Amino acid sequence: MVISNTYKRHLAAIHSDNVTRSNVIGLRKLLNATARKESRLSVSCTSPDVTPEQAYWLQEAVERDQPRVTGELHDSGLALLRSKRYAKRLAPVADIIAAIDHFCLSGFEWLDSYHCVPVYLAKASDGRSFTFRNVPWQSGGNGPEILP
Repeated sequence: MVISNTYKRHLAAIHSDNVTRSNVIGLRKLLNATARKESRLSVSCTSPDVTPEQAYWLQEAVERDQPRVTGELHDSGLALLRSKRYAKRLAPVADIIAAIDHFCLSGFEWLDSYHCVPVYLAKASDGRSFTFRNVPWQSGGNGPEILP
């Protein structure tokens, strides 16, 4: 089996406990494209060239390692959760949001057969945490949603 550079790059980032915005976007694109290929639907010529097995192992690695989100994605995540626009919706976890230390990418949730979104674990410095996702408006979402 040929191991693609895309697979190696994302797996290295997951194992280093340091995923960036680019990694999360790339992983989501990779998973969505793989699901389309598996259903014999067309995919973009720029879609990542990974096998279904490699996509599965990347998803497993994310769920097992829950790598820390860094850089621009960390900053935008904080801004999103602290936005007054979502204060009422996020009121049950407001005390955790005030003390957020970091985020972890904890997996991907499938909205339908071909579209997944990242799921994050927000961790406070005192150990408290909550899981959330942010479905883009283009996919019918409406900002951050706390998950059980």
